[in-house]
Amino acid sequence: MDLELYPKNNAPQIEGYGKGYIKVLGNKIYTSILFLPDKYIELNKTSNEDNFTIITNNIKELNLELVIYGSLKGLGYESEMLIFLKTFNIPIEVMQIGSACRTWSVLIGDGRSITAIIDPA
Repeated sequence: MDLELYPKNNAPQIEGYGKGYIKVLGNKIYTSILFLPDKYIELNKTSNEDNFTIITNNIKELNLELVIYGSLKGLGYESEMLIFLKTFNIPIEVMQIGSACRTWSVLIGDGRSITAIIDPA
């Protein structure tokens, strides 16, 4: 098996995380983030409708295998975002932020067609 420290794709790499932030490309981001196979988008904290539009416009064309949803609350928490994501009929894995960040890094590095929404707040 070949292992690569840095994948050969343009996927955004999560460099770290902590209470209330995720570090991507040297920047600490304090809002929810939509990770896509080729970019990431900071989501607006004030308007779920705006976020839903951004998510829909960015994932409707992708043939995704999985959505990772990471939050501080983890399993058992039914947020508006999670309810919205279920409308896409794509498998969703809900987990704590640390697990979500690690899972994203492994699967995207493996070239999988996935997306993630991580809410550090």
